Amino acid sequence: MNRYIDINKKSFFAFNIWDVNSAKAVIDAACNCSRDVILQTSERVFKELDKKEFRQYIKDYSYEKNINTYLHLDHCRNIDVLKKAVDCNWDSVMYDGSGESLQNNISNTNICSEYAHNSDILIEAEVGSIIGVEDDISVREGGIASLNDVNTFLQNTSVDLIAVAFGTAHGLYKGKPILHYELIDQVKALTDIPFVVHGGTGLSDEVFKKLLSYSNVKKINISTEMKQAYRRGIQKSYENNLLLEDGFEATKIEKLINDEIFSAALNKMTLLND
Repeated sequence: MNRYIDINKKSFFAFNIWDVNSAKAVIDAACNCSRDVILQTSERVFKELDKKEFRQYIKDYSYEKNINTYLHLDHCRNIDVLKKAVDCNWDSVMYDGSGESLQNNISNTNICSEYAHNSDILIEAEVGSIIGVEDDISVREGGIASLNDVNTFLQNTSVDLIAVAFGTAHGLYKGKPILHYELIDQVKALTDIPFVVHGGTGLSDEVFKKLLSYSNVKKINISTEMKQAYRRGIQKSYENNLLLEDGFEATKIEKLINDEIFSAALNKMTLLND
């Protein structure tokens, strides 16, 4: 199995997961369409995982399914936690310094980049604050990233993937987002580094297809939709009277939850055309 993410040649949906069961459902979906996949852990989830055992499970189950599954640390603001993910053989890590000054973002990203690259781990960074809520990351005010800031950041760092605020948001959209697609092309003119789209939950298939038509869009994150799929599984369990004390069967509930996460992941991966 390939140890390194072939992010420059392939496009990926990256799905946030929180335990072995959610990871298994996404891997099963990836196997169903014979695609490699990225599983993302938030900083909070990463700290709660039994890291060695989880890493080994992902490796063994992916080998059994004959696909590559890559682990990514998403939206990490703590440098020590990021270093721990590198030490635990996560395949890529994201330092999120978007809430800091540009200079501090650059300085801290460089600390993280050096540590990650010493272990041949890819690093992602963010310029501009992507609004919304994701796990413990909350951004109330954001905006479209300045191209000058993006250029300055790129000129002074050595990241492998770049997330740029261009109109998407974390969590559930309250209305139709206004996406500044021109920024994707403008970033492409500055660098060959893959462009990462955050805030994928709630975007239409047409928007996803348009985003994937840009040659530099290589990673699209899906987090909230995975949690909503889990919730739907519980809701269906309730509607089917599986939560009643009499005759309670945990495995039936787990299957409904698994099926919902599987379907949500599969529906996204079928949009990939490379």
